Amino acid sequence: MNRRNFLLGSTFGAAAFSSPALFWSTATGAEPEPMEHGGSGRVREADVERIRQTVVMFRKLDRAQGGGDLRDTVVNHLNGVARTKLSGSYGDDVGRGLFRAVAELTELVGWLSFDSGRHALAQRYHIQALRLAQAADDRAYGAYVMANMACQAVYLGHGWEAVQLARAAQQGARGSLTHRGQALVLAMEARGHAALSDERACVEALSAAERSLDAADGDDDPAWCQYFDKAELIHEFAHCHRDLRLPRATQEFANEAIGLRTDGYTRRCAQDTTFMAAAHLEEGDLDQACAKASEALDIASRLNSSQCNDFLREFRTRLHPHEREPVVREFSEHAEELYAGMAV
Repeated sequence: MNRRNFLLGSTFGAAAFSSPALFWSTATGAEPEPMEHGGSGRVREADVERIRQTVVMFRKLDRAQGGGDLRDTVVNHLNGVARTKLSGSYGDDVGRGLFRAVAELTELVGWLSFDSGRHALAQRYHIQALRLAQAADDRAYGAYVMANMACQAVYLGHGWEAVQLARAAQQGARGSLTHRGQALVLAMEARGHAALSDERACVEALSAAERSLDAADGDDDPAWCQYFDKAELIHEFAHCHRDLRLPRATQEFANEAIGLRTDGYTRRCAQDTTFMAAAHLEEGDLDQACAKASEALDIASRLNSSQCNDFLREFRTRLHPHEREPVVREFSEHAEELYAGMAV
């Protein structure tokens, strides 16, 4: 396969890139982390499948453990794959599969960087993943990358940008998303509307996501969106209602999401429990707020996740006006003991 012609012929239009390895490392004018180039050998479908399966394994570990401890391992794996596989030789079909698999690995590093609080680095990896998805002519996966960029935009306080990213993802996918994938992207749009305090638009997006997920049975979903089930959607309802400052609905949705969870979703359980704590605080119930926050602390102590730590840090900041209350002092002591030496 002529790799240069393959890149030039992609929908992305990568005229500046003369090899896949260089293509991988050049997204915004500077590669995010050092990567050696070189390598040779024939790349086969079995090699691509191993990359895919490794991504599946890493994603499971991320949901259970958080991105902080996992990130460096995945970065090293990505650099090794880029060095040895993208510089190899392969036919058209294997080449597109390889770009798609490396896009997934690159996006995962972006997500882990986000969960580690390295936001600028996460954005660069996401841009790289989007370009690789475009080179692989995988519009659906490109939409997923943009949905995760929207998720990060909400986290950083940019609701309008999140809505635009999610809508661009839907338009760019051009009907290539499965119902489950569509539900995922719509949920990220809803988050953006919630961040902008646009309740009507948020509810419309959430309702559309629910309809899409209800229609997902029987779809042949790609691995990257198979995790988005009823529990995930209800988590998104909780997240959005938290941002809309609707505490009773937040409690109900967060509690339902926890009840629907299977093992291995530690970070989501920590987040939903923190949402419940914040909702109780919004209603002025300090006892229930601190009780749920203590639960969240215990769950989060099994993770290394900047997202969870930030949610808990925000909760503790909101407790400051009540710091003289005995229940708040007790919670703060528990937090200090559990997170000794950590900025939570």
